[in-house]
Amino acid sequence: MKSGSSQTIMRVAALLLAGAMLPACADPGGKPDSELSFKDYDSNKDGYLSLDEFKAKGKDDLAFKAADVDNDARLDRSELDQYLTRKATDQAKPASGTSGEPKSVQPPVGY
Repeated sequence: MKSGSSQTIMRVAALLLAGAMLPACADPGGKPDSELSFKDYDSNKDGYLSLDEFKAKGKDDLAFKAADVDNDARLDRSELDQYLTRKATDQAKPASGTSGEPKSVQPPVGY
């Protein structure tokens, strides 16, 4: 009986590990953002990224606007580097007020 439960635990652990790895494998460019270089994004090699080039790597319009600091409708190497750095820093921090503890709910005043 012990070996059966041991095998079940190993299977569950393997499934959890596989599930945790899915986001890294889902990037359409094949690499996580931290490993993509400007050259990987700049498909036409003009030294700038258009919205289409940015979206080709799985990004969206909102992310492009956030990265386009000078609002010239294109990204240079510096803007992309700043965007990726901010994104990596933001993902490393827990969201404000999230410590893993459930939020206590207080009824509105007057109840």
